[in-house]
Amino acid sequence: MSITTKNEILLDKNLNVSDAGIFSWVLSTDTVYADAAVAVLYGFDAQQMESGQPIVSFLDRIDPRDRPRTARAIHEAIVTGEHYQQDYRVIRPDGTNMQVAAFGRCFRDSEGTPAHFAGIICPRIDQPSAEDAMFWHCLQAYEIARNAKQWEMVKVLEKALRQCGRNLAGGEIGTHSASIH
Repeated sequence: MSITTKNEILLDKNLNVSDAGIFSWVLSTDTVYADAAVAVLYGFDAQQMESGQPIVSFLDRIDPRDRPRTARAIHEAIVTGEHYQQDYRVIRPDGTNMQVAAFGRCFRDSEGTPAHFAGIICPRIDQPSAEDAMFWHCLQAYEIARNAKQWEMVKVLEKALRQCGRNLAGGEIGTHSASIH
């Protein structure tokens, strides 16, 4: 068995996270509209995004460690009219994580009142999260242990991979050690 790549796992979960997406937030109604690419990044249904969601729906999916900083940056962009740029982690409902970079700006109406916030969100696949790095190192160690027929270590690493919240593509973790004994 060869090492499963990140792309194979993403494809196995029917994800397409290579696309950047656009969003538009109408402040007066607190309604964020977004395209299918943003829906994939956040783990939303695409039709949900087309009909709009309150901003809290998005904030709730931002990693709690990043949420206060990201919310402050959004607020500051609204108050000052300056450009918004943040990198943060999204936790999807299925437990998978995605690092994203968001860029935007708040636009004002003719009276100077903040009215509309628009921008783009794209995946940050160049900087894996600590969780992603741990998963990939465990996966490599798992492959080495399997190839060396170190079955006790395989069991330990299978448990570690499960604790990372992921399985190999095709659900192969846990199917090898049971057939070994």
